[in-house]
Amino acid sequence: MLRLPEPELRPWRPIHRETVGSYRVFDVQRVELEDGEGRPRGDAFVFGVPDWCNVVALTPDDQVVLVWQYRFGSGAMSLEIPGGVVDPGEAPDRAARRELREETGYEADAWQPLLVVQPNPALQNNRCHTYLARGARPRLVERQPGLATAATDFDAQEELETVLVPAHRIPDLLDGGQVTHSLVQGALEAFCRKVLR
Repeated sequence: MLRLPEPELRPWRPIHRETVGSYRVFDVQRVELEDGEGRPRGDAFVFGVPDWCNVVALTPDDQVVLVWQYRFGSGAMSLEIPGGVVDPGEAPDRAARRELREETGYEADAWQPLLVVQPNPALQNNRCHTYLARGARPRLVERQPGLATAATDFDAQEELETVLVPAHRIPDLLDGGQVTHSLVQGALEAFCRKVLR
């Protein structure tokens, strides 16, 4: 594994931090900074955001569980892997299990870490933890007599549609430009490098 030497630059330090706005999914913080030599560098504004989790769920017959959902920022449908916010006090792997179950109705037998990234370190303080879930299968519940469906549990502002894609077709899906969410793209690229090979 390639490891570059540590940089000669020293990290900057926050001198003062205050929350200037709180919203449902993030806080805006003003941070007064000084550089590694102790010189004042002015204010920066950052988003205080909880950690996130994503799941690359692989079924026993080697299909990847994806979801379509509407995204408010882009105003468009987005093809993604299941994922969401890690709740306060919740471990990222527990959040990943919960999100897979809530968004798709699937559960899995074997879990392992796949990737941890910082979504946007220029503006955010959080990490996104991606897990590989093997043996994913729907957790079926009977919603009407004789009709069993996967048990999803969407949030108030969620509506998702599950789609299965053969694992060997994920590179084609990525190259075709249908996956536009950068965190999903990174997770699926890691899946292709580390799992598909």
